[in-house]
Amino acid sequence: MDSDSNLIIEMQKDGEEYEVGLTSSEVSYLGVFFVATAGQNGPNLGCDEEEIVLLVLSIIKVSTNEVVVTKSFVVQPHTSDINENLLSEECKVDFKLQEDQVKNAKLLDVVIEQLDEVVTAHVGSGEVFVLVVDGQLPLRQCLHPEASAKEITLPDYYNSFFDLRKEFSSYHQYNHPESITDMLKLSVELGSP
Repeated sequence: MDSDSNLIIEMQKDGEEYEVGLTSSEVSYLGVFFVATAGQNGPNLGCDEEEIVLLVLSIIKVSTNEVVVTKSFVVQPHTSDINENLLSEECKVDFKLQEDQVKNAKLLDVVIEQLDEVVTAHVGSGEVFVLVVDGQLPLRQCLHPEASAKEITLPDYYNSFFDLRKEFSSYHQYNHPESITDMLKLSVELGSP
């Protein structure tokens, strides 16, 4: 990442949403964050209000552009004890998850603690850590509402994020790419980095 690059970080505090501009030299680590639910995913992520079953985090050190760690956590929904078939076919195929794997996983509050331990172990005190998500759905449509409903307190870094789709659209003057694949294809077509 170029040291002159500007990042627009979307933040949420006390129910208020706002944007803050940072240069890439101010950000020490990026956390590429992925969420999958037991139901619909992709552009429909969270619309059916199914519970989270998979969280993935890759931490990238900005100064070296190096992936420091990647961790994947299967999450057990609260409904797993009453529903025999809780995973959608899409979830089973796309993420290679199995019913037993999800039913035997840790609950969301424990997984959030485990993810925070990963962040704490790899990001030093005083270093700036910002999540990167593919659109707003993983955090605003899935994690925040589910954590709130389950009375789980999220670490502060879940309240600010870099929206990859929004920044891609701004940079390329392109409205609403459907996926990262769309963004990559368009970048190749336009010959951009």
